[in-house]
Amino acid sequence: MKPISDMAFYCCGVRMQDAASEHPVCGDAYAKLFMEDYGLGIYDKFKEEIFSSASIIVRHRIIDDVVRRMLRVHPDLRIVTIGAGFDSRPYRLAGGRWFELDEPQVIEYKNARLPISACANPLRRVSIDFCADSLQEKLLPVPRDGPIVFVLEGVFIYLDENEVRKLLGIFDDLFPKHELICDLVNRQMVENYGQELYQLAASIGAFFKPVDHPESIFLVSGYRVEKTISVVEASVDLGMNKIPKFILDYFFNGEVKGNSVYLLERHDPYDDLTI
Repeated sequence: MKPISDMAFYCCGVRMQDAASEHPVCGDAYAKLFMEDYGLGIYDKFKEEIFSSASIIVRHRIIDDVVRRMLRVHPDLRIVTIGAGFDSRPYRLAGGRWFELDEPQVIEYKNARLPISACANPLRRVSIDFCADSLQEKLLPVPRDGPIVFVLEGVFIYLDENEVRKLLGIFDDLFPKHELICDLVNRQMVENYGQELYQLAASIGAFFKPVDHPESIFLVSGYRVEKTISVVEASVDLGMNKIPKFILDYFFNGEVKGNSVYLLERHDPYDDLTI
């Protein structure tokens, strides 16, 4: 698999360990299905990254909860996961019409261990070579009527500003009205707290491309922020981080926002104008 795809084994291994714990945060019972010798070998390289592993679990739980709330309002919501990796949300969450896009090797591996036929929700998996294939063409089968949300988890840290803008342009061309759930990590957070993870990822060929204010790319691309959830603050709420909230707010107020999950809406400012 490609290096970035290999990183999916790290995230999956973290969820596997969480599911086996006494008090799971995500409870992804499907994660263990993907963790064979190859995946365990990747996970072993990262398993000592306690801070990063906790962040992955909390990030995943936040996105779970956001999607659950959206499904309660729109049970027929289309959820399109780009770079799906070994995500099992279509099997764990009730409702929705699901589309998963990832590299051919990931999709083949995933189909062999967690077949679509075992999913209670409508699910379609699409193979795409992100370096060679047209994402726009791969998204054409996704119906354009009704509510739609794109989920990109652990993806934007590997893209530079131009790559992000190009991706958002494709979404806008095909689906002028949509929502987007993603995590954004700024350069300060990577430099202050993620150097070991950065180096480990680079050692297998997966390179982070952090920027100072990643959310600004989305704002100038026509999005507005509906909700921001700090991963660090959520880790306190979930009992994974024992630092009192008031200490976070007083000493780390700016930094705790440097790793957050965003719910964004594609927004035309002219829609707000009244005549």
